[in-house]
Amino acid sequence: MKKQRAILSKAGRLGFFIFGLLIILPFTSKASGTTDSVYTVVDRAPKFKGQPSRLLKFVEQHMVYPDEAWRKGIEGVVNVSYTITKDGQLIDAKVENGVDPLLDMEALRVVDLMTEWKPARKNGEAVHSRGSVPVVFSLSEEEKDFISTMQRMGLDEKPPLYIIDNKKVRSRVHLPSYNIKSLRVLKGQSAIDQYGEEGKNGVVVVTTKRGTAPVR
Repeated sequence: MKKQRAILSKAGRLGFFIFGLLIILPFTSKASGTTDSVYTVVDRAPKFKGQPSRLLKFVEQHMVYPDEAWRKGIEGVVNVSYTITKDGQLIDAKVENGVDPLLDMEALRVVDLMTEWKPARKNGEAVHSRGSVPVVFSLSEEEKDFISTMQRMGLDEKPPLYIIDNKKVRSRVHLPSYNIKSLRVLKGQSAIDQYGEEGKNGVVVVTTKRGTAPVR
């Protein structure tokens, strides 16, 4: 988490919007059929009206790490650009710098949730504007260790069934290594014999030191 917060902080310092040389792009209004300009340099930047209002905080709370990408240990920062219309709507979200299709799709999904904005203003009038936001996918050291263990055991391609303190867990597990008292892996017919069809991808039986571990 410390690493993730550090990356988020760094991304935050980069800024939510890319402003540089004045670039004016054509934009066709669906309502009027007329062509308006889209600005990257404005007098007042658009303001997100969602909760939380800080873009990076919104991304952090709504982003869901894709399970397959998590199991493969894929990390990175996906930069997504978008247009905020003069009516305050987010449209035309695009991946400018992708990492992996799984992460790119999730980044677009999160950005598309940012529907309500106060539009940018230029020369006293609301205008269309173009901006961008970095969507950060970062794994903690505990997660990396756990993923590495699953890869060594051949359980990284398909999610196994987790049994944590005698409870079945079908979601992804966030399990700090220091919290594990014992870990046993069942594969093949022995897993199916004990847990039926649910054990076809293998079973990871975990006993923790401090009770049931947090899971997602």
